[in-house]
Amino acid sequence: MKTVAYKVSGMHCMGCVGSVKRVLERQAGIERAEVSLELGKAEVVFDDALINDDKIVELIKNLGYEVEVN
Repeated sequence: MKTVAYKVSGMHCMGCVGSVKRVLERQAGIERAEVSLELGKAEVVFDDALINDDKIVELIKNLGYEVEVN
């Protein structure tokens, strides 16, 4: 398992946090996602044989947020 922190810009409320967390945790290969509104980040634990950074970034961007690997 690999753990990566992503800087997420554009989240304004706990609904935003919930949306990001739900989308990530429903994805095959992602074991856990911790999303913080206060810190503007998502920490994701995933199996890099099943999913990669590019796909995780794409999932978050598709929700309308800016994201970069921390």
